[in-house]
Amino acid sequence: MMKKVILTSLCAIFALGAFAQSTETQELKPSKDYLVGSFADNWFISGGIGFQTYLSEYYTAGSLLGHFSPAVDLSVGKWLTPVFGVRAQLSGLNQRGYNLLNTPYIDANEMEDNVYKMNFYYFNLHADLLFNIHSQFYRYNPGRKYELIPFVGMGWFATIKDGLANNEFAANAGIINQFRVNDRLDLDLELKAMILRSDVDGNPAKRINVPASATIGLTYKIGKAKEFALGHIEPTPIVEKAVDNSELENKTNELASRLADQQKKNNDLNKALAHEKQRANQLNDELEAMKKAPRTVKEAVVADINGSFRVFYEIGKTNLDEFNSANLEYIAGIIKKTNKKYTIKGYADKTTGSLSINQKLANKRAENVYNLLIEKYGVNKDMLSIESYVVNPEGNPALVRMTEVK
Repeated sequence: MMKKVILTSLCAIFALGAFAQSTETQELKPSKDYLVGSFADNWFISGGIGFQTYLSEYYTAGSLLGHFSPAVDLSVGKWLTPVFGVRAQLSGLNQRGYNLLNTPYIDANEMEDNVYKMNFYYFNLHADLLFNIHSQFYRYNPGRKYELIPFVGMGWFATIKDGLANNEFAANAGIINQFRVNDRLDLDLELKAMILRSDVDGNPAKRINVPASATIGLTYKIGKAKEFALGHIEPTPIVEKAVDNSELENKTNELASRLADQQKKNNDLNKALAHEKQRANQLNDELEAMKKAPRTVKEAVVADINGSFRVFYEIGKTNLDEFNSANLEYIAGIIKKTNKKYTIKGYADKTTGSLSINQKLANKRAENVYNLLIEKYGVNKDMLSIESYVVNPEGNPALVRMTEVK
C-alpha cells in the first residue's frame, strides 16, 4: 500500500507539470520576457557520484571513516519555466554507521565503543520540485555561468536484504549548485538529505535518521529546445470607463465596513495569541521544573527481604551511571558489616541479539560492580565472586538489565 501511494504521488507531480505545459504553452505563450515553449522542450537527464553519511544519535561512536560510504544518483526532469522544474531521481547504494541494538544490518562480531558496526544497501526513488533562485530574483539569463537551485520532494525508501525490506516514506530536501559548461552540458554539485522513520535500520528507539549525501555529476539538456526563448510582451491596452459616483461611493463605504470588521477580527486574534504565548511560557516553566526534579526510583539500588541488592542498567550498557555507582557505597557498607561472602550476578536478555554477545554483556556488568566494590569502596575481594546469566525476561526486560549482589 505504501509503495502504491508513493508511486501515485510521483506520477501525479509529473502529470501535473506535463498537463500545464501541454495545455498552456504549445503556442509559445510569453511569460515575463521569455517563451516557455511546448511539452517537448527543456528536458534534462543527470547523474552523479559522491559520498554519503548516516546522521543519528550514534554519529560520534566508532571511527570517522566508518560513517562514510559511496553514493550515486540518476535523474530525469523538465524545466516548466526558468524558475520552476520537476524531476524524478533514483539515489542510494550503501549506508554505514553504528547501532546500539543487534539488528539484521549489523555484524554481531564487530563492535566499537560498545556499539555495533552497521552496513546496509538501499535505494530512494523520489520526485522533487526545483526552484531556480537566480532566475526568480535576477531574471532569466541563458548565458549565466552559475545557478543556485534548492529543491524539496518525497518518495519511496527501501533497504535491500534478501529482497526489498523496510519500505518507508521519505522526505527529501537539498541544493544543486549548477555550473554552465556549454549550451547542452552543466556541472552539478548536489547536497541532499532525507528524513526517515526511526526504525528503518532496526532500532525503533532512535530519534534521528537523516541520510545525507554530496555528489558531483553532469546534467545534459535534451528535447526540441534546450533553453527558453526570449519573448516580447505586448502592453495591455487601457480602456477607460465612466464610473457612476454614487456607485463608487457605495463601494467605498462597503470596503470601509469590511476593513473595520477585519480590524476587529485582527484585534481579537492578537489577544488570543498573547494569551497562548503566556500559556506556552507557563508550560515551559513547568517543563524546566520537571527536568530539574530528582530522578525516579527505577535507577536506584533495590534490596529485597533476603538480603540481595540490585542495580539496573540502560539497554545495551555495561557501565553504571554516577547515580547508581554512588549507591554501591551502601552495598559495600552492608558487606563489610556482615562479613559474609557475596556473589555478584550479571544478567542479559536472552530474547534479543546473539547468545555470545549477551554472555559478554552479562559478564561485563558483573565485572563492573565487582571492580567498583573493590577499587572504589574497599571491599575485600575474597568476600566476592562473579557469575553471569542470559535469561528470558518473561515480559519485563528491566529485570534482566541488572546486576544482583547476593
